[in-house]
Amino acid sequence: MSYVSSLYHIVFTTYRRKPVITDGYRHNLYAVIAEEIKSLKSKALIINGTQDHIHILLNLHQSIALAEIMRNIKSKSSVWMKTSGLFPLFEGWEKEYGAFSLSAGHKEAVYAYILDQQNHHAVNALENEYRRLVMKAGLQVYSADK
Repeated sequence: MSYVSSLYHIVFTTYRRKPVITDGYRHNLYAVIAEEIKSLKSKALIINGTQDHIHILLNLHQSIALAEIMRNIKSKSSVWMKTSGLFPLFEGWEKEYGAFSLSAGHKEAVYAYILDQQNHHAVNALENEYRRLVMKAGLQVYSADK
């Protein structure tokens, strides 16, 4: 039997980071995303975010590529958001996303961090948060004008 642990902290934003994910229907969107993740044999441990971005703590199934699950999450949720009528200002998702692998030992801390997104972003800007996550993962932050 194979034993595989593929935990990811995923972050993606609305097109041009427009604040279009309304509080009243946010959890409906998260349910759609969780169902798509489940359909790909993976598990969303928590999904949360704010009006302009989403965080997911994901346990990715060993047979599914990260790029595939992200393509499906964005595609299915985008179609649902546009046809549901619940998010009339939604234009789509940005192409890019962040996916940061983590060990099982960090799972609870990342879970708590994602759970507290509304409070966190009351005092921390998304740009600063994203830059910190990218740098913490040992990756290079690229400027938008390059």
